[in-house]
Amino acid sequence: MFTFLKNNYAAIFVFVIFIAITQIAAYKIYSIEKEREIQLVQYESAHLKQRIESALSQSNNVTSILALLIEHNLLKDHFDEVAKELLKNNEYLDAIQLVQDMVIINTYPLKGNEKTIGYDLRTDKEHIREIMLSSSLNSLHFEGPFKLKQGGVGFVGRYPIIQNDSLWGYSAVVINKESFIRLLGLDSSGINKTYFYQVKKQQEGEKYIPLFSNNRTDFSTGLSYEQYMPIGDWIIQVKLRNPVYLSRSIWFAFAGVSVSLIFSLLMHCRRNNTA
Repeated sequence: MFTFLKNNYAAIFVFVIFIAITQIAAYKIYSIEKEREIQLVQYESAHLKQRIESALSQSNNVTSILALLIEHNLLKDHFDEVAKELLKNNEYLDAIQLVQDMVIINTYPLKGNEKTIGYDLRTDKEHIREIMLSSSLNSLHFEGPFKLKQGGVGFVGRYPIIQNDSLWGYSAVVINKESFIRLLGLDSSGINKTYFYQVKKQQEGEKYIPLFSNNRTDFSTGLSYEQYMPIGDWIIQVKLRNPVYLSRSIWFAFAGVSVSLIFSLLMHCRRNNTA
């Protein structure tokens, strides 16, 4: 045994050195690649949030203009005319509403939205919660995704209107699910070649559904990242579909073992041939 070790000392030494170097390198690859892919997911999540915020700034402009007109008694009977012009310049909005004393009194366009007129939001406790939140924030706040009264799934953003130091009601915008997905630059699956996506309510009740209802991805595993958007109490989730950090490091580690064995065998054969 001692003679075998003595004769193959160089081969064993080479094997150990190569194994140590290659496995350290494999761990470095693992760490660097994982950190790079984590940053990719975080960047994509931030980019998605930025797209939402940029598009929804249109909603803030529309609702604040309507609120200003109501507060100064300037709208009068011109709601349809004003709403038509506002929609014309805001491609992601599907309808504009006025809500007085928790009842929807105007919707533009009316066609397809007839069921909303006269609808009392107090008949649904979830609407009450969201409206109260909008009032307490004194700013635009979105409710959804949920089933709309006029049909389909979508989002409603409401802005409180204060007239004569009291709450008159709300100006509101409606964004259908399809329009919201389009503003994200995605399709209805919530999946592209690189990422899985999800947008959902932070405190989700039975009547709320995730934006991508057919996407059953588990965002608690793998390389994923989520962040909160206060404008709608939304959680944005992004997950990398095919992370490569583990497979690349395993491949390099396996290659390192193979190379170490080859070099040590070559060393062993050389010593045997010269012995």
